[in-house]
Amino acid sequence: MNVQLAKYAQFVSISAGVALISVLFPITAGAEEADLEQRIKQLESALLATQQQRIEQDKQIELLTKELVGIENQLSQSKIAKSEEKSSAKGKPVFASVKDGLVFSDETGDWSMQLNGRVQADYRSINPNEWKNDTFDIRRARLGGTFTFLKDFAVRVEAEYANTNDGSKGTTALTYGYLDWKHFAGAKLRVGQFKPVFGLERGESTNFTDFQELSLATATGPSFNSTYDRGVMLFGSPLKGTYYNLSYVNGSGQNNDAMMNGKDVVGRAAINIADFTNWQDAVVHIGVSGSQNTVQKSSAALAGNDSALSAYTEANGITSNSIKYTNTTATTFFSTLAFNSTHVDKSRVGLETAIAYGPLKLQGEYINTNFDGRTSVGQEFNKDINAWYASATWLVTGESYANSYKDAMFGRIIPKHHFSLGEDGYGAFELGLRYSSFDASDFKLLGCNTGSGCLASSSVTNKANAWTGGAKWILNPNVRILLNYVHTSFDTPIVINSKSSDKEDAITMRAQYYF
Repeated sequence: MNVQLAKYAQFVSISAGVALISVLFPITAGAEEADLEQRIKQLESALLATQQQRIEQDKQIELLTKELVGIENQLSQSKIAKSEEKSSAKGKPVFASVKDGLVFSDETGDWSMQLNGRVQADYRSINPNEWKNDTFDIRRARLGGTFTFLKDFAVRVEAEYANTNDGSKGTTALTYGYLDWKHFAGAKLRVGQFKPVFGLERGESTNFTDFQELSLATATGPSFNSTYDRGVMLFGSPLKGTYYNLSYVNGSGQNNDAMMNGKDVVGRAAINIADFTNWQDAVVHIGVSGSQNTVQKSSAALAGNDSALSAYTEANGITSNSIKYTNTTATTFFSTLAFNSTHVDKSRVGLETAIAYGPLKLQGEYINTNFDGRTSVGQEFNKDINAWYASATWLVTGESYANSYKDAMFGRIIPKHHFSLGEDGYGAFELGLRYSSFDASDFKLLGCNTGSGCLASSSVTNKANAWTGGAKWILNPNVRILLNYVHTSFDTPIVINSKSSDKEDAITMRAQYYF
């Protein structure tokens, strides 16, 4: 192209030269005839030379034009070849997004990889302080991912770095490790280690619970509720507004293979009436859960603690330093007589409901746990533990609970305005109040076993009630800060670290990041 422009410039300069000649050799009426003829010849010679140059220039321009066309054709063919090569390539582009985790997927949707994690940094102040020192702790620190392939299959693996499955410090423990087949929305299959869902509060992710810890009704330890177990589960949503899950698991708890021949059967079914009536911005949730299993002295749920079941106050949760107000040392809620038999049949029934409209939600559950067995001296027993809670929460900033409801669970609250310094974003604020009750007084009359001693009223309790008030600041969909005050009262005083009291008061706080 630069050569062509140079040739055009040369042509223009020659034409200008011809014009200049006509100026240098003007023709006037008063010039002599000889001079006029001479000038005409000179002009003709100059014009002839100019014509010859123009012919040469036209030839060069024609050659340059042909060369330019050839180059353009080569470029066009090269582009076509590259396009054909790209379209025949087997690789597909990978897209990344942030939605309920860091997600990578291809353009066809054949596969995706979702990374998830959480850190829950807690502070607890307990009164009486003899029971437990004020402390900062890492309640949970998890990292894992879900890999979906061929659209119908998914693998999830997650590890807990804050503690082991039994609450002691310093060892990584597997939480989720399973394979899903999800071709049918109404009948999905899960195999591996997972959460066999029983009830609403315990079934929800700890990322999204209404309060910092679970209620007395559900935070009763693996002896009553196995958080994770190994086996198979059938689950799904056969109709809009309905959900179910049915699990067949070892019953040995987290990270344990079968400890006995029997298995646990755990099931749950729930319905959202608002989906059938098309009530907008509302949830009317009703559910029922049930389980049946055999508790043996060799089971992991009672390993090293064969003589009693354990329960925890809401302020302590299930941590390595938890005060188990129904523990075996000085706080057993029933005697060793209960589990001196080979096994005890355990069954649970739970009822649950949640009613939400806009930023208001009422929620409650009732759980009955029955133990049926025979002691080593032949005494039959059939004892119940009854527990329940009721709570009310209010999203002060106006977000809707219905937007967080999916598959019969409440999940992530997304603030209308994310928190941002210097801007109008302030996040979402929530206030809550909960009352919960745990009643194992049916075991008081069980009696004493030879060599095990009798229950002492000054060191045990069979019943506890708790009030919890909570405030929550949700800065954005991934960060929230919680402040709870918990007052727990016991039916009879209990003794821990030589300190006797019939109540516990606690302030707990949590800073949480999750993705």
